[in-house]
Amino acid sequence: MTTKARSPGKPIPESEEVHVGDGEAYTCDACNVDLTRNVRIKCAAVGCEEVDLCPTCFCAGKEPDQHKAWHDYRVVGRHSYPILVEDWGADEELQLLDGLSKCGMGNWSAVAELIGTRTPEEVEKHYTECYINSPDWPLPCLEREFDVDYETFQERRKQRIIDLRESLKKKPGPTQPFVSGPTNHEVGGFMPGRREFEHEAENEAEDLVKDLEFGIVLDYGGDQQPDDEEKPEGDSMDVDVEVKVENESGAKNSDPDDEEEPQAPLVPESNDSMQLKLTLLDMYNEKLDARIEAKVIVLERGLTDHKRIQQAERKRSKEDREFINKLKPLARLQTADDFENLVAGLLYENALKRRISELQHYRTMGITTFAEAERYDRERIARDRDRSMGPMRNGFGHRSSVPPGETGQSRAKDDSNLSKSGIASRRPAAPLNLANAQSLHLLTPAEQTLCAALRILPIHFLGIKETLVRECVRRGGRLRRREARELVRIDVHKTGQIWDLLVRTGVLKLAPDVAPATDTAAAGIESATNANPWTSLPASSLAPGQGS
Repeated sequence: MTTKARSPGKPIPESEEVHVGDGEAYTCDACNVDLTRNVRIKCAAVGCEEVDLCPTCFCAGKEPDQHKAWHDYRVVGRHSYPILVEDWGADEELQLLDGLSKCGMGNWSAVAELIGTRTPEEVEKHYTECYINSPDWPLPCLEREFDVDYETFQERRKQRIIDLRESLKKKPGPTQPFVSGPTNHEVGGFMPGRREFEHEAENEAEDLVKDLEFGIVLDYGGDQQPDDEEKPEGDSMDVDVEVKVENESGAKNSDPDDEEEPQAPLVPESNDSMQLKLTLLDMYNEKLDARIEAKVIVLERGLTDHKRIQQAERKRSKEDREFINKLKPLARLQTADDFENLVAGLLYENALKRRISELQHYRTMGITTFAEAERYDRERIARDRDRSMGPMRNGFGHRSSVPPGETGQSRAKDDSNLSKSGIASRRPAAPLNLANAQSLHLLTPAEQTLCAALRILPIHFLGIKETLVRECVRRGGRLRRREARELVRIDVHKTGQIWDLLVRTGVLKLAPDVAPATDTAAAGIESATNANPWTSLPASSLAPGQGS
């Protein structure tokens, strides 16, 4: 459907409530854009009259449902100008006739709801004056002309709607009786009128005492109870009369087929039997106390409001919901306000811990600003998405990374060489382009080359360099490579190469007993140079004018 009432609800008497709004709403069946106040294209084909399209979808030839692009159509616009009376627009006249055809003659409340800007009294009065009392009945008089411009007509309509809404605000609404809604019964069979549940807590508590009977109890003062007093002999006539009356009434009301079973005489209770029955009564009282306590917790904290609880839980994350479920056993040990404050404080603590963990992770990665953190998260999400889509890309027609000149035989040859050597070498990552990197001018050419090879931003390299230099000075030059790796929480191989560069360039002044041997250091530098391509990078990866 493309039309709907903006004020949904059941039809109500016109004396109770009046809906004021935009009346019937129209949406495009292709893109669902609102067309209530815009021009729309309405299909005129038989059986397809309910299809409305916006001009954009109509020009694009969209065909929603059974509609076809070659169907007949008509343009429907907002005809906000008077044709019959000065304060009724042509659009309201069309909505009036459409409402009467849909809702029936005399259903002024529903018609006014479809129009949205008129009361039921105004609708009835207008139809009576312009249609029923028209000299051209059943048609209205169409020979009238009004000298009202568009702006003035719109201002009058807006002011009329504002006045109507103000009058409806002052009018008291109908009072609704308090009833037991279906939502209350969904929660454990709750009956709000009686404030009870169909299934109470400890619902089988009565099973303990339902068959419990006591004999003659001589303990707890039972042996001191007075016996029945014997009546004097002079009252024997009264006793005979009472017995006779009882026998006559019993003969009238009793069934001759029903005979009362003789009751066994009461036996005195023993001490063991007495203690057992009293213990059962204590257990029953404890279950009643637990039932009352559970009911008080449920009613005082509004746990029967199922919708409110669901709405509150939808706003929380899965981790928060699981955490709150673990805290629920503590609710009976606190008041409602104290428990809410406890839960709010613990949730806030968890949020702070998560945020601190994120910031520590950013600092470990060398990120010091929120802009860099946002960029890091964006790139990390993109990498994860590309990694998850990697197998699909190779199987759905994407181009292969193998050059066209390389055949299957050459790839098989490479694979055989790899299998013979036993080492699957990984293709090194491309150097990072630092042409527009921040703080690049603060690095030496060798440091720029190393940052490009290790894919580290200059500002992060400066932070690592400052940390190593400060720690080396604090220790008096006694800083070893292993200790440097523990100070900087990045890849250990990257930390070792940075440490080698700083030692070689003299930035780190190491003590004689800590400094590595010259041959060993030279060999390490040479091996690092051969193993990494950062010593022979193209000049395009550096800033203009800063090549080595």
